[in-house]
Amino acid sequence: MQFEDGQKLGRYTIEHALGHGGMSNVYLAHDDQEDRKVVLKFPHEEMLGDVASYERFTREVKIGQLLKHNNIQNLYELARVNNNEFLVLEYVDGITLREYLRLREKTKGSDDFKDAVDVGLQIAHALSYAHENHVAHRDLKPENVIMKPDGTAKVMDFGIASIQGARRVTWGPMTAQVGTPDYMSPEQIQGGRGDSRTDVYALGMMLYEFIAHHLPYDGDNALAVMNQHVTMKAPPVHFYREDVPAPLEEIIMKALRRNPQDRWQSMKELISALENWDSVDVAALRVDREQERGESPALGKLAHKVRLPITTGNLVVLLVIIVILLLLVILSQVAGHKVH
Repeated sequence: MQFEDGQKLGRYTIEHALGHGGMSNVYLAHDDQEDRKVVLKFPHEEMLGDVASYERFTREVKIGQLLKHNNIQNLYELARVNNNEFLVLEYVDGITLREYLRLREKTKGSDDFKDAVDVGLQIAHALSYAHENHVAHRDLKPENVIMKPDGTAKVMDFGIASIQGARRVTWGPMTAQVGTPDYMSPEQIQGGRGDSRTDVYALGMMLYEFIAHHLPYDGDNALAVMNQHVTMKAPPVHFYREDVPAPLEEIIMKALRRNPQDRWQSMKELISALENWDSVDVAALRVDREQERGESPALGKLAHKVRLPITTGNLVVLLVIIVILLLLVILSQVAGHKVH
């Protein structure tokens, strides 16, 4: 069901549509009773008629009522007006982390590292709190984080989150995999339910992208990317960002280990590492990373697309190669004159 601008639903006045997705329609509205902007989320009617998908909807309500944290979007209530059932959520003014990263890419510098750690820690604290309440997000990505003007990060959309101990449900139009291919963990891709370490992997991907301005895996389609997540080691961050501090790089790379047992085992562990990243055992983490089985897609597939970082070191190497080639051309011409 869709609504017109200005239409009233009880105490809420629709301002305009924010988006129409595969599972719900979302509107910006005004709460006339509390005098504040809110977000109204209406599940599609066909979802409410399906037992499994309705259970997902009620689980989202339960999770929203359970989680109250400064870095998580607040759920105010589950409302029912004129046979319409919908979620009333906090309106978060800001831009998505995806948009924030695009802006950062234009002005990248050494402060990227401090900014990445600051934003990463905010997200990690939110997820650690969720995990303490037995909730795993399972669809963490830049589009599901809003950056407020004051620098606060807000984690959004627990629509496919899981609660420990809850019955697993499926819905016809959805595949066995849940999540977004670029940030999905190998265990999700292989059909696993995922747990807190799934969120560790996704946050590692986001930190990698924040600093490298590039994701570790690339492909012509979603299946190609998913295959790389399962079968290949991520190229080290310094492949794209030569000036990345080694401790920070190794912290991120440990979060991206394909075997969940080899990652940081909790968000608290990752938080501790990020808060003390200048004192982590770089050598031990590097040895651990290098022992992981599998090849990296970096040297083959990525190199031919000319994605090497433009750094002073690379420019010097390129200049040396050009000089050598010029010398070879000059020597060949001199040798030709001598023959004649």
